[in-house]
Amino acid sequence: MKILENLQEINFIGSAVTIGYFDGVHKGHSALLSRLVSQAKERGLESVVVTFSTHPREALHANYIPKLITLNEERYKLLEKQGVDYCVVLPFNSEISGKSFKQFIDDYLIGIFKTKYLLIGHDHHFGCDRANGFQEYKQYGEEKGIVVEREDVFKFKDIVVSSSYIRKEIQSGNINHAKDALGYDYFIEGTVIPGFKVGKSIGFPTANVAVNDVRKLLPAAGVYAVTVNIDGSAKALKAMLYIGARPTFVNMSETKSIEVHIFDFDEDIYQKKIKVNFKHYIREEQKFDSASKLASQLNKDKQVVLDWFSKKK
Repeated sequence: MKILENLQEINFIGSAVTIGYFDGVHKGHSALLSRLVSQAKERGLESVVVTFSTHPREALHANYIPKLITLNEERYKLLEKQGVDYCVVLPFNSEISGKSFKQFIDDYLIGIFKTKYLLIGHDHHFGCDRANGFQEYKQYGEEKGIVVEREDVFKFKDIVVSSSYIRKEIQSGNINHAKDALGYDYFIEGTVIPGFKVGKSIGFPTANVAVNDVRKLLPAAGVYAVTVNIDGSAKALKAMLYIGARPTFVNMSETKSIEVHIFDFDEDIYQKKIKVNFKHYIREEQKFDSASKLASQLNKDKQVVLDWFSKKK
């Protein structure tokens, strides 16, 4: 997949297009993109995803900070796995947000992308005149020589899969539900930074992970079974993770600490990149009366995590 951010680089002869932000690139998105790729091949067209560099609500509301399942680079990598030819990344600015759907079709789909086929998500709207929807797109598309089709609602286990549903499950600690809808383990990526070394003092040295974008959605506070990949390595290391406000040692904190204890591992990984894949929720955040009581609970947590990995073999 080629990522295009400069419209001057585009010279499509004909394209099959879908439009959206595609946060998470979940199973519903995958079904839509599979259909797009299939239709493009059948019609001899380039398959094109048109997306945005900024979440539309973030662009329209200055104080809004979205909680994203995937940051831009994560999203682009997942889109590439779908077999799409091109990903066109547009800035969601006043010029674009002020266009009606007809203006967007005329100026972008026809004028730049030479679109012959347009696939719409089941609940997707574009253009500033959001009262219009699929029927209006289809009618105007036909007038302009574009075949416009709509993807059906995607359900998994009777759940309508959507980015908002997945966010809710992640924030509730329902990691397995999120995985069912995503089609892959929810993950965070960050940098290993020095911590307070409290874990090491009680027998549980941890890698403290800094996620360098406040927009990345963090799961519910608590303890998880996870695997980690260090500096892009394909080797997945088993670990347990704590995310929360460290209530045993800090009375009040607005920021969440992310600490990973990697089993049977003693390498120095400060400042290295780390990817954490959430496998299973173990327990909620707790406050303990002493460091020794915390250590006792962590030993129990470790055994629960190891048992879970053993059962998954």
